[in-house]
Amino acid sequence: MALITNIIQEQGFEKVRDSIGAILTTELLNQKTLQGFSEDINVYVGRSTPFQQDEQIMVNVLLDSSNYGSINEHDAMGNTSYYIDVFTSGKANMNSIGGYQSSQLRDKFIGMCRAILQSTKYKTLSLPNGIISGTYCENFEVFDSTNAQDSSFTSMARLNFSVRILENQEVWQGVTIANSFTSVKLGLTEKGYQYKLTT
Repeated sequence: MALITNIIQEQGFEKVRDSIGAILTTELLNQKTLQGFSEDINVYVGRSTPFQQDEQIMVNVLLDSSNYGSINEHDAMGNTSYYIDVFTSGKANMNSIGGYQSSQLRDKFIGMCRAILQSTKYKTLSLPNGIISGTYCENFEVFDSTNAQDSSFTSMARLNFSVRILENQEVWQGVTIANSFTSVKLGLTEKGYQYKLTT
């Protein structure tokens, strides 16, 4: 028989994951309007299919891991890590090679993602106060294309983003015990508490 009879609510790290995706979508599309660049921007959460050669820019938000500390019966503070993967493509023309275009686009978008997520305007990632106690863009890494024959000159970078999230859980109210059936009790001695049989 199940002992947990209430519905387990969406966890904080799930809310944060979805909020990251929503914020990046809103702000990157706004930057497209402000800066007037023509590339299509697609933001995904947990996408597993490979970047396609006909895509220009793809941003993928992935949950990595969490380490919990300050744990008690009510809640736990987790340092949760997310990956923000940016994929870009480029085409060669008379003025530049495709690899240069792709890498320039990759650097531009990984920079914008970092600036958006580290902005003080998003210190709570648009979530209610109390869920998040800090956000940190830890670092980013640039990776070589896995396909050397890639005609779209794919480039990729990964931003490591950490969020301190408070996770809550309902405390069990217990049951009232009318009688004690144990035959063992704790008795105080000069050497400390000792278990003793009751007589």
